[in-house]
Amino acid sequence: MEEGRYERLFWVLAGGFFCFQLLYLWINPYDLAPDEAYYWTWSKRLAWGYFSKPPLVAWVMALSTALGGDSPFFVRLGAPVFSFVTYIALFYLAKGLFNPRVALWSFLLAVTTVGGPLGGLIMTIDPPLIAFWALSLLFLWRAVEGKEAYWYLGGLTLGGGLLSKYTMGALVPSVFAYLLLAPRARGWLRRKEPYLWVAIGSLIFLPHLLWEWRHGLVAFRHTASLVQSRGLSPWTFLEFVGTQFGLLTPLTFCLVAYGLWRGTREVLRGGPDPYLFPFCSSAPLLGLCLAISFTAPCYANWAAPAYLGAFVLAAASVLEAPWPERRKRRLLRAAVALGGAICLLTYGMDLLRALPIPQGDLPTSRIMGWRKLGQEVKGLRERHGGAPFLISHDRRFVAELAFYVPGAFPRVYFYNPKGYPRSQFDLWGGLQQEVGSDAIYVTKKGRAVPEPLRRAFERCEWAEDVEVTYQGKFVKGFSLYLCEGFKGLPLTSPRGGDRGD
Repeated sequence: MEEGRYERLFWVLAGGFFCFQLLYLWINPYDLAPDEAYYWTWSKRLAWGYFSKPPLVAWVMALSTALGGDSPFFVRLGAPVFSFVTYIALFYLAKGLFNPRVALWSFLLAVTTVGGPLGGLIMTIDPPLIAFWALSLLFLWRAVEGKEAYWYLGGLTLGGGLLSKYTMGALVPSVFAYLLLAPRARGWLRRKEPYLWVAIGSLIFLPHLLWEWRHGLVAFRHTASLVQSRGLSPWTFLEFVGTQFGLLTPLTFCLVAYGLWRGTREVLRGGPDPYLFPFCSSAPLLGLCLAISFTAPCYANWAAPAYLGAFVLAAASVLEAPWPERRKRRLLRAAVALGGAICLLTYGMDLLRALPIPQGDLPTSRIMGWRKLGQEVKGLRERHGGAPFLISHDRRFVAELAFYVPGAFPRVYFYNPKGYPRSQFDLWGGLQQEVGSDAIYVTKKGRAVPEPLRRAFERCEWAEDVEVTYQGKFVKGFSLYLCEGFKGLPLTSPRGGDRGD
């Protein structure tokens, strides 16, 4: 195939995939995931930071819902847009490093991992992070090639990534490692542009740092607590590797491992420069995640940005290997075909409900039933005059109620007796202003109101149970309690600030 046809084929496939994801979101029967609903509440109180994350996800949701309203489609609209941007940047990065053929296969490997459908359908902090990481790699490669202006564009995307997720900071040492190891790029260390790249990104990130300082470094502390060592644990290491095996899909996982091995070998041999750049963009972050997984749980999505460079390494390593051309094509086609089949299963995950397994254990159960819960709570509020505030001990329930009960937000509260902040709802506070009001307490089916909370009301009585079923099978349930006459709690303000900003 001539080189121009690879590029045209990419645009047809990437554009088609983008349109498919938009259509899927439009007809998607699933409710918002708890994190999506949680970030939606952030978008209603815009700030430079939040309890556990930088602010960009809230800003994006505020923009997308301003375009079309507070519907699941517009809450999630940023996900396919950022994914489309990621694939474009990945293709042109691989094309610049190698050639259009490597670029097309890099894209195909990326889009047929489980992260392909998830990253384009669920709007969390990861789609913007990965998009800004991919754009940064593209701009920085072109900058290293001698186009100085791209250092400044890279600074903008570095700042955008930092406002998405702190993981973006891992790109800075990776880039400087490349500048140090690549003889042809080492001269940049004596010029101002790489340092201005960091300065621009840091300047964009500065308002969030100031917000963090004002709020006791709450997000930094929360992030640090996630990686706190719990002692040597081979199990958490195997768990992390296993999740990567599943998310990448088996053959693509093996090709990525081969690509990283090939990249390591080329680097140690002082081999061709194109391998060094994607290697430096992926290996350090993957190595850090592996190191963390030996002593603490390492979440599956933490390594996601590293795979952009790894996909390029995988495709290039196979296509430039001294193997028969037929073998190369079969290997790559098999990886893409298997990955594509697994992706189709991801889109049709509810087919697994026909199996004799607990319905609540299936991944889609997390995004089912919230709309029904909201309707039942809405009805109970209306029967009680429409004024009760909502409260739950589970942050997921609070976020979903905020979205699916019309007019409830911001009078939704997280019951937190711990005395220290555990969510953004703690930072906002406001529960102390509800003294004298009635409330609806929501919990898992069969659970009672916690005794300290029950004593904070004149009376609490069970109102009804809500059951979520799928084709007659029980998925999960909730219990609703009507609590009258809120008297206040001893711990009404376990938070680091009450400015609501």
